[in-house]
Parts: sequence; structure tokens; C-alpha cells
Amino acid sequence: MQKQQITRFGKVVDNIEETSIAICLGLMTMITFINVVARYVFSDNILWAKEATEFLFAWLVLMGMSYGVKKHVHIGVDVVISHLSKPAKKFFALLSVVACLVFAVLLMIGAWKYWYPFATE
Repeated sequence: MQKQQITRFGKVVDNIEETSIAICLGLMTMITFINVVARYVFSDNILWAKEATEFLFAWLVLMGMSYGVKKHVHIGVDVVISHLSKPAKKFFALLSVVACLVFAVLLMIGAWKYWYPFATE
């Protein structure tokens, strides 16, 4: 694995990302706990709690994926890849990146087709 040189800007971005992930997780936990207490103790609930936790969870997942890619901590199965030559490994790494980009574009197209009619009403 290559040793990466982390610049001062990179460290700041890492700290912001780590802090944002921790804040999202903490807020999700607090909102859910407070809503459960409000529901069972006071027989009332917080109307926006479910939507807020879903919104925070979505951002947590997106930032977590970015952080995982940056820190090389995603789980990968490399049984076949480890037996290939270096050029073949590079080819399959490039192929996987292209496949991920194509998948992301397809998701964006689907989301656009779904949400555009609602946004333009």
C-alpha cells in the first residue's frame, strides 16, 4: 500500500469529515432517545424526529463512504485479484472504478427522472 503524504489542508478536511460523522451519529442517537422518552413517558412524540434521523443517516452514510474510500477501509474480496499480474490488477481496478461511476450516473438519472416532476409542479 502506498504511503500518502497528508497536507495540512488534507488534515483539516479529515478532521471536518470525522467531526461531521460523529455529530451526525450523536444527533441521531439523541433525537431517537428523546423521542422514545417523549413517546413512552409523556405519551407524545416529536413530529420531525423520524425525518431528521433519516436525513442524518443519509448524510452519515455518504460521508462514511467517502471516509472509507479515503482511508482504504472498505471490505474487498481479492482472492482472484491477488493472483493476477500487476497490469491485470491495474486493469481491474480501473474497471471497478468505471463500473462504480456508471452505477452512480444511473442512480442520478433515476433520481432525476423520479424527482424532476415533483420539483417542477
